[in-house]
Amino acid sequence: MTTADDILEVLRDGPDMLDRGIVVQLVADGGGDSPLESRVEAVLADLLTSGHVEIGEEKELSPGASEFVAWKGTVEERVRRAQEAVRAAAGHDKGFAYWLCLRGRVDRYE
Repeated sequence: MTTADDILEVLRDGPDMLDRGIVVQLVADGGGDSPLESRVEAVLADLLTSGHVEIGEEKELSPGASEFVAWKGTVEERVRRAQEAVRAAAGHDKGFAYWLCLRGRVDRYE
């Protein structure tokens, strides 16, 4: 099973959304010879290409309530946007720079 399949299975069986920190950990656990960030980007592209997963942001609506907002664009544009969100984030916020969600659980699109 590939890491993309592993992440898809986690999303189907567990939480509504996965943050970047969990995605990076799952990719790291999957091993590989190339640099971790390159593997993460490849897995993101695989997941987005599958048509089952969207990438975007979690927006807090009120204390205890949030929504998933999926990003628009091509697969390449959304992966690039994820990279930029990570670069722009500081400290622990890097773990929450983007989120993944099953397409059927998206609250709204940009």
